[in-house]
Amino acid sequence: MGFSPSSQEDVLDLVVAYAKQETIEPLRGALRWILWGLASMAFICTGLVFIVLGVVRASQDVLGESFQQSWSFVSYFAGVLACGIVVAFALSSIKKDSL
Repeated sequence: MGFSPSSQEDVLDLVVAYAKQETIEPLRGALRWILWGLASMAFICTGLVFIVLGVVRASQDVLGESFQQSWSFVSYFAGVLACGIVVAFALSSIKKDSL
């Protein structure tokens, strides 16, 4: 009434295939999802740095001599404001999708 060696091997193969299907494949999908997120984050952060530097430099050129000395923070405030606008736009476009 026992199992034959071939049926034991079939059961073992079935268990191994099920374990791979339920663990390894979802982990690969999650890893792919995380890697795309990290690559996107790197490009977005680099672009954001260039945008903020451009806004600060442009506001320094436009405002010129009128905003020197004690008003020099206005150019940096414009850069922070531009950064806040980009971050607010990015946060508003995030969708809650599952892995």
